[in-house]
Amino acid sequence: MRRYLRILAVYPLLLLVATVVQATGLKGSKHDLSQNGNQICIHCHTPHGASTQDGLKDAPLWNRKITNLDAFTPYASDTMTQTCPTRPSGISLACLSCHDGTGASSAAYNGDQHNKLRSPTDGKGSDADCLKCHWTDPPGYPSGPIYSSALTKMAGPDLRNDHPISMPYPTGNPNYNTPPNTTKGWSDVKLVNGKVECTTCHAVHNPTIVPFLVADNDSSALCFRCHNK
Repeated sequence: MRRYLRILAVYPLLLLVATVVQATGLKGSKHDLSQNGNQICIHCHTPHGASTQDGLKDAPLWNRKITNLDAFTPYASDTMTQTCPTRPSGISLACLSCHDGTGASSAAYNGDQHNKLRSPTDGKGSDADCLKCHWTDPPGYPSGPIYSSALTKMAGPDLRNDHPISMPYPTGNPNYNTPPNTTKGWSDVKLVNGKVECTTCHAVHNPTIVPFLVADNDSSALCFRCHNK
């Protein structure tokens, strides 16, 4: 019993260490929306008041929302044996809650990349919170460009010109390699419940391989993990 209690006491510390390590890896990357490396995690995660929105509640303590979950146009092709749902799965929706494609072509979204549920400052948003990303050189903030290079990398809502997501992996199709685990995929190129998601190719907490890839794509090596021709 005492051993069990010791394990329970140590487990939260291990989670804390893992979280700190991930945040340290993010520091200074395109996914670091903080100011000078402070409050890195809260731009995507919140310990309280996380999203309960359908799909996004599957993401870990997600701090964002999407105005219209059904506004996406999925990838489709006459040569595909699988189909992508009109509403992507939770883990990809989490990515799309930032990379949702705001602008004239997607006015229904009303700028979802700004839709944090809680601010690093007061939970409601403030000028200081805006300046975490959009630098203008006010007193107390370093000068620098508006943080647009990452925020303009938008995948949606029109997903027809992007890689299919939330699609069941075509196991049994001779044009694709069979993963060692049809539910989880490979050790690095992972499936989510047997589906190809954004996280199959992208490691959002690891900027080592640009752009946040799970494996090196020299000579299309990452592509050929799934595709055999």
